[in-house]
Amino acid sequence: MRRLVTILFLYTAYWSVQAQKNVFVLVDVSKSIKQSELTDAKQALIEVLTGMQPSKAFITQGKQQDLINFKINPNDKLDVTPFGSLRTSLQINPNPAAIQNVSADVNRVVNSISWTPTDMRTYLTLAKAKIAEYAKGKGITNYRLYIISDNINDDYGPNGRPDYTDDYTRNLVDGYNTSTNPVKEEGYTRLKFNPKSDFMLSFSPQVDVSAYVPPQKPNTPTPLPPADTTAIIKISSPIGKMKKEAEMKNENVSVSWTCTNCPEGIRYTVTVSEYDGGKFKDTRKNLTVNSVYLKLPDGKFRVSVSASNVSANSDTTYIKVSTSGFGWVLIVLLLLAVGGIGYYFWDKSRQKKMETTNGSSRNNDIFKGGNNPSGSNTNSDYF
Repeated sequence: MRRLVTILFLYTAYWSVQAQKNVFVLVDVSKSIKQSELTDAKQALIEVLTGMQPSKAFITQGKQQDLINFKINPNDKLDVTPFGSLRTSLQINPNPAAIQNVSADVNRVVNSISWTPTDMRTYLTLAKAKIAEYAKGKGITNYRLYIISDNINDDYGPNGRPDYTDDYTRNLVDGYNTSTNPVKEEGYTRLKFNPKSDFMLSFSPQVDVSAYVPPQKPNTPTPLPPADTTAIIKISSPIGKMKKEAEMKNENVSVSWTCTNCPEGIRYTVTVSEYDGGKFKDTRKNLTVNSVYLKLPDGKFRVSVSASNVSANSDTTYIKVSTSGFGWVLIVLLLLAVGGIGYYFWDKSRQKKMETTNGSSRNNDIFKGGNNPSGSNTNSDYF
């Protein structure tokens, strides 16, 4: 009997461990994301983790019923980690917390980090690799991965080679999920708040790292780079992409932008170049304000905003100007107006002629009424 109880206990413990899920949440804190977006995302994350329907977010990939798969259950483990700049992403060191009271524990873990955009870059693949590295070190072969980000990835940096602080970090990124070192990320279910924005919550029900081998860690700790204080220019309006340009129906276009961490006295350069067969070009230099008015012909344009006198990350938007679509309407209206005026004068002239003709006819009738058919005076019969 005692042996049977022991077997049942071990069996129950085994399946309890097997059913336990490790959930890792990566939160993008780069300044390409608005504070309001992160605040909404935190609320949506708590709602999904506790099995509630999102109050603001909507499904943009997957099905509504899929969300139940991402709920946290008692005995699951949860970790929420910020990522962004190289320094922030290198400091990822998960510490999953065991969940007992779902509502209270989820709120505690989610609120244990700062949900404020502070960083200038987004090292997404590095953040994923740091989670995989931790999992392999703890003997975890699969886990759930939830990512909150606008999915702007700076892992490969300018010219494809960012300035990593050591070879280990570069190997960690370059060796993540390759043909010889695979990581299987099951299809994501995604939530959005704005259909026109790339900011979203992405939920993968399982990441399999059983065949993944991270690079060997160096004996000395990886040196951390200094805090990222690079100035960042971001175009706020209009926002468009190549092959998905912002459409303008007027030749007068206003371009506006913001600049994070920009020093006083910064001056901007706006460069406009037409593509897709056009040759229009325009450059505005040494601007001191955060907007410019452009007069553009019909066509597709690449508009870039950069700093003229300091170091700053530039930004680019794509615009399609199409005013000719309404040209035929103006022509038709003009023709109708001309036709209407012409008809008015023609009709007035016609009526005048008719009045003149009618008047002449009446006069002729009066004269004809004074003579008899024989041409003699009708009054002669009385004399």
